[in-house]
Amino acid sequence: MSLFGVSAQHVVAEAAAAEAEIARLRHRQVTLLSRVYLEDTARANGAASPREWVASRLDVSPETASALVASAQAFGRQPAVRSALEDGDVTFDRACELFKQPLGAADVAASRRFDIAGLRRLAAKQRRLSRHRERDAYTHRYMTIQPNLDESLWDLHGRLAGIDGAIVEKALYARSDELRALLGGDGFSRGQLCADALVAMANDSLNHDPQDANNTAGNGGAAVVSVFIDMDTAAPSRGETGVEIEYGPRVGPAVLEELLCHGAVQIIGLHNARPIVASDTARAIPAAIRRFVAARDGGCTVDGCQSRYRLEPHHIVERRHGGSHDPDNLTTLCWFHHHVVIHGSGFHIDPASEPRRVRFTRARSGRAPPRR
Repeated sequence: MSLFGVSAQHVVAEAAAAEAEIARLRHRQVTLLSRVYLEDTARANGAASPREWVASRLDVSPETASALVASAQAFGRQPAVRSALEDGDVTFDRACELFKQPLGAADVAASRRFDIAGLRRLAAKQRRLSRHRERDAYTHRYMTIQPNLDESLWDLHGRLAGIDGAIVEKALYARSDELRALLGGDGFSRGQLCADALVAMANDSLNHDPQDANNTAGNGGAAVVSVFIDMDTAAPSRGETGVEIEYGPRVGPAVLEELLCHGAVQIIGLHNARPIVASDTARAIPAAIRRFVAARDGGCTVDGCQSRYRLEPHHIVERRHGGSHDPDNLTTLCWFHHHVVIHGSGFHIDPASEPRRVRFTRARSGRAPPRR
C-alpha cells in the first residue's frame, strides 16, 4: 500500500533510521550526564533530585529524565549496551531495560528476540523479591474513596500488594463476566462491568452475616492455586526469585508461606523452564482438622480479640520450620490477625502464650508450641 505515492515499507524504514539516530543522540546525552556527579550537581542547583534537575535543564518529562539519569548511572558498568546504543543498534527504550541487568554483547544481541514488553517481563523475573520488598509493598497498601460535593460521583484509587491485587482482579473479572451474561451482550466496557461488579460484591457483603465461626459458607477465603517454582533460581535466592502463581503475579517467601498455611496448593517444580515434578493438589489443613480446631477454639484466640470474622486456622510453628497439621500446632485467628498481622506484617506467635491468650512477637523462637 502507499500513501501519497510513498510505500508503507519506505515510511517504516525511514522511521526506523530516525529512531537509530535518536539512539545515537541519546547516547551522547547519557555520555555527557555520566561525566558529572548528578546527586551533587542537583543539590548545588537547588533541585530535590537528579531527575528534577535533568527534567528542568533539558525540558523533558519526568519519565524521560528518570530514564536518562538511570542510564547515566549504569553507563560505566554496561560497555556492551553502551556500544550498541552508540552504534544505533538498539533503541534508547531497549537500552534502558538492558542497563538494568549485567549483560555481555551476546546478551544484548539476543535481547532482540523480545519486544520491549517481553524484555521488561524477563528483567522483572530476575529482580529479587525480598521479604523487605514484600513488607514494603504491603505496608504501602491503601484505598481511597472520595465523593464530589453532592455525592453524585465517587472516585476510587488505591494500591495493593501483588497477591492481594491478583485476588481482587480475579474476583472482579469473574463477577463482571457474570454480569455481562446477565445484561446480554457486549454493550458495556470491562471497566464499567468491573465497577458494577464491585458494587454487587459490596451488596453481597452487606446482605449476609459474616459471623460464621466455622466457615460453613466456604473455605474462609483460602486460595486454590498452582505454584510454579523454578528450581534453578528459587533455591539460591531462598524463594526471593523464581516463584509465581498460575495466571498471577510473582510471589516471595512471605506470600508463599501464607498460601501453604491455609490454601489448597499444587506445587510444580521447573527446571530449564520445563516441569519436572508436581505435587497433588491438597488442602494444607484437612477439612476435619479445620472443623475440630474451630470448634475447640470457638473464635479468634488472640488475647483480647472478640472478632469472629473469617476465622482461619494458623500453624503456630510454620510448615517451613517443621510444623505439622497436628491440632496442638494450630490455633484459630480472625482474618485481621492472620492475614494482616502475621502474613502481611511479619509477626509471629509467641510460643510462651497461653493457648487462648495468643500474643505476638517479632522474634522467631524454636520452642515447642503450647499444648491444648
